[in-house]
Amino acid sequence: MSEDNNISLAVWDVPMPVVAGERFQIKAGAKAASGGTLAGQRIEAIDARGAVVASGTLGDKPWAGTEALCWTVIDVPAPAAPGLAEYSVRLPSGQDASAARFSVAAAAKPEHTLTVTITERDTAQPLGGVEIRLDAFRGRTDRAGRAEIRICKGDYQLHLWRSAHTAEPRAVVIAGDTSLALTMLHVPEDHPDARWVR
Repeated sequence: MSEDNNISLAVWDVPMPVVAGERFQIKAGAKAASGGTLAGQRIEAIDARGAVVASGTLGDKPWAGTEALCWTVIDVPAPAAPGLAEYSVRLPSGQDASAARFSVAAAAKPEHTLTVTITERDTAQPLGGVEIRLDAFRGRTDRAGRAEIRICKGDYQLHLWRSAHTAEPRAVVIAGDTSLALTMLHVPEDHPDARWVR
């Protein structure tokens, strides 16, 4: 979130990765310090060169759990080639607010599906809510302990995270559609391995 004396800007729900050459959606919002509404105001997405690449209009219904954060969904073009790209959102010039910056990792179009099923090692119960990371590719298991991730061909280190559970990183080679059945070990909440190591 970027804050000025009068207006705060925020960007959230930025997907990772995005597909190079395609479009992706973000949520962006603005809030006036005075408590007045910014509904109907235009908000712009800008690339690293400063060019406006997309825009939206702030809605009149505040984001849930906030008092006056007007927001909208913006459809942004991803960079043409894979790599890291910087963007920002701003209100048009003349408004008293700084830009809120965000970045995306653009990847080639995923051609394969990785299906991951995760259970607890001692109980064999499915583990929902496990965060799965393979470089820029991310997923989260459902209640059945299952996740599908669209992914590019290549070699990856697969990392799992879930509160009070641990699992060693695992090397994964993606050469086609792949299915993995993995387990996580339950550890006490205060155990050092229960925390995500970045």
